[in-house]
Amino acid sequence: MPDLKEFTSVVAEHHASLRYFIQGLGVSPAWVDDMAQDTFLVAYRKWGDAGRVENPGAWLRTIARNLVQNETAKLNRRQRLLDENLTTLLLNAEPGGPEAGEISDLSTRREALRECLKVLSERARGVVEQHYYHDRKSEEIGREFAMKPAAVRKMLFHARQALAGCLRTKVKEA
Repeated sequence: MPDLKEFTSVVAEHHASLRYFIQGLGVSPAWVDDMAQDTFLVAYRKWGDAGRVENPGAWLRTIARNLVQNETAKLNRRQRLLDENLTTLLLNAEPGGPEAGEISDLSTRREALRECLKVLSERARGVVEQHYYHDRKSEEIGREFAMKPAAVRKMLFHARQALAGCLRTKVKEA
């Protein structure tokens, strides 16, 4: 088990500088505290295994840099998948819809999706954005929008249907 007193002093000594370091990596200000907490959690788990850490500040910055890189890569991957595949998934959701690739120009697909999202109510658009763009679960979204998780899932279902219909119309117009 890690020496809690020693680890607590490392946290107290490096917390502010670690937050500035994470912010300097280009992390959204809303993420800085979360990334710092994640860094300290990883450090705490590894504290006993690491033996005597000669330079705790550098060690914490290395952990933070790795966490930020992993999170950024994950978000970029999600965004690419969303941009490239969401319209195809929505269009293929119902029988008789256009085949994948009928809207082949990625910028055209993105613009069509943006226009179709504007058709949704503000609340439905918020739920869709939280679920698909921020990868949040229906329970989390429900708490934010004062809805039951089942109502969130139902709203997502209806929003996908509306988006699919809108995208089919955009395909016919294109």
